[in-house]
Amino acid sequence: MMVNRPWLRMVCVGVLLALALGQEALASRLDLIQKRGTLIVGIKSDYPPFGMLNAEGQLVGFEADLAADLARRLGVQLQLVAVTSTNRLQKLEEGSVDVVIATLGDTPQRRQIATLIEPSYYASGAAIIAPPNAHLSNWSDLRGKKVCATQGAYFNRAMTQRFLLDLQIFNGTRDTKLALRDGRCAAWLYDDTGIVGLLSDPEWGSYESPLPSMMVSPWAMAIAAQERGSPLERTLSDIVADWHRSGWLMNVEKRWGIKPSQFLADTHNLWTRTGSDGNPVCTRQANGDWPAACRNKLLLSSTDVTGLYHFGLLLKERAGLDLTILYDVYDRDLFLAGLWMTLQLMLGSIVGSLLVGCLGALVAESLPWLRGLVRLTSALGRMTPPLLLIYLVFFGVGHIMVSHYGWTFDGAMIAVSCLSLYTGCAIVFTLLEATAVLKHQEPGFTLSWRRLPRVLRLAYAAVVASLINVVKATGMASAIAVPELISASTAIVAEQGNPAVMMNVLMLIYFLLVMLVMQIFNAIERRMIRHGVR
Repeated sequence: MMVNRPWLRMVCVGVLLALALGQEALASRLDLIQKRGTLIVGIKSDYPPFGMLNAEGQLVGFEADLAADLARRLGVQLQLVAVTSTNRLQKLEEGSVDVVIATLGDTPQRRQIATLIEPSYYASGAAIIAPPNAHLSNWSDLRGKKVCATQGAYFNRAMTQRFLLDLQIFNGTRDTKLALRDGRCAAWLYDDTGIVGLLSDPEWGSYESPLPSMMVSPWAMAIAAQERGSPLERTLSDIVADWHRSGWLMNVEKRWGIKPSQFLADTHNLWTRTGSDGNPVCTRQANGDWPAACRNKLLLSSTDVTGLYHFGLLLKERAGLDLTILYDVYDRDLFLAGLWMTLQLMLGSIVGSLLVGCLGALVAESLPWLRGLVRLTSALGRMTPPLLLIYLVFFGVGHIMVSHYGWTFDGAMIAVSCLSLYTGCAIVFTLLEATAVLKHQEPGFTLSWRRLPRVLRLAYAAVVASLINVVKATGMASAIAVPELISASTAIVAEQGNPAVMMNVLMLIYFLLVMLVMQIFNAIERRMIRHGVR
């Protein structure tokens, strides 16, 4: 006799349904796309020319063309879905889109919630849009000028610190546009890809974006987090790699009237480069990954690299010391360039201070009628704080020269001149006091070029102390955006957020530099003694 048990039938149906859904979930997303015959891609509709609506209300743009080529290569139809910055990853997680191509910056945080495809297909950074005939050829040309900016941009703080911009921050792009148009600022600091869209508008056609982009951040396609390591990820990765090798992305960029991207040019050169064996550098390794040289440097771990790069990342992972100058090429080059500039400032200030001091003392002793003027000038020079002197010359005299005569002066030259004047004035008094001592010891002694070494020898300790102080004061040049060691370290901290590490490195480097200068002066003193300079 059969027993009618409805609940048992319901359980059986539930089990069968769960098995069916499980098989569906286990299926590769690539298989599902091909079975469906349609690739669903999310792109933006409000970010021309990368994603926008045309007159017929259709989604078009640079990224729409990328989506179309993906569908063509997969042999399926394409369905575009409009997404925004706030919902693009949510739609991906929900499964309502297969791929997102929507100006998505590749960051470690986003890699926690989605699978981001390498290599990146584009990049954006901080740039400016300026009125016609703004005569801007370098970022330093904006130093101290009013620059409009939109609130919340990730690069506002870093760009202000690096180039000493006087940012005028507005709540939205509408107000920022009005301010720029009304002449309230010299330029607008904005995302370079957003500037492309603005310049395509006839209303802004006469404006320009004359400076190279800074703080470039790569963009990546995104697929669901569970697709990491899947056939879909590898297929999309191979397609993007082919886009770079063939130069197809640069052609699409040209088609949409976008200013040529340095990122695309550099990436194309990288992916077409061959090694010493004649094989492409960017070829998948045995484990299926791209070589470290062809990947996003910000997302590598110590196991992906070797040498100094490996040591720097290992130090970060194991000890928490984010010493980016070891593993980040840009930061290392920036730091070394800052170190080289600091060495030049130190050498220039030492030589300049000695010249000012020696010439001042010689003039005061050789021309009695100028002695009072030399002493007065030297007193004023050494009583004026060097930083104030630098500001007066750079922003005061410099502004007059630029506004009236169009003359510009190098910031490093101004810093060296001001520091040399300040320290040289102190050396003038030191040498004059030493000369007075020698006159007392040797009646009839007069200061001259031939007798200058004797005076320097007597005043050696005080002169060296002044020169050591000017060596330490060269960091003041960072106040006028001279790219020396302090400026470079501050820029690295602004981008990487590692102040504790970088400030300790900076302190150690300055300590070693001062010790090196002291050893050099000690060696000079020993040489003077050996040669009988008393």
